[in-house]
Amino acid sequence: MATAPDLGAVPLLTPVGQPTSLEPFRGSWLVAQLVRYFGCLPCQEWLIELDRQRPRFESHGAAVIAIGGSADYQARWLAQERGVTIPLLLDPDQRVRDAVGLGAPLGWRMLDPRGVASYARTMSHGFRPQRITRDTVRSPGVVILDPGLIPRWQFVGRRIGDYPAHTSVESALGSMVHGT
Repeated sequence: MATAPDLGAVPLLTPVGQPTSLEPFRGSWLVAQLVRYFGCLPCQEWLIELDRQRPRFESHGAAVIAIGGSADYQARWLAQERGVTIPLLLDPDQRVRDAVGLGAPLGWRMLDPRGVASYARTMSHGFRPQRITRDTVRSPGVVILDPGLIPRWQFVGRRIGDYPAHTSVESALGSMVHGT
């Protein structure tokens, strides 16, 4: 049986192209949103709310980040124009996503009308379409990593815009951290 790669060693990039990794997060719980790409409107809306809810996750001893495969310019836009403060990291080879079991593409589920509805709902909240990238086929997801960067909980979206409620993620985190 193959062992999972050390997620701390997976090479990542910042939105300005600086090499980084998950290693700086070792030692604390980590909640990571795996966006389809940083321009995906439902992904942006969930990410901005995650950023807003960051203090709630920090109260459980967790850091909060978002990882996408592409669209560095869209990640920079989220930080500069939308005021997102959580780390936005790029994983061009999708190694983190693959290692945590979120590598399968959406396939035919991209045509699910509920995905189109999530885009329309996000647009009604003031978000506007951005350039589509090569990562549009990816499933949205969320993963919670323990202090050793081992995946302990995950949510795999079954269509575009399929994310769990932030309170559900916080509840899962609280159960693991506090044993409740």
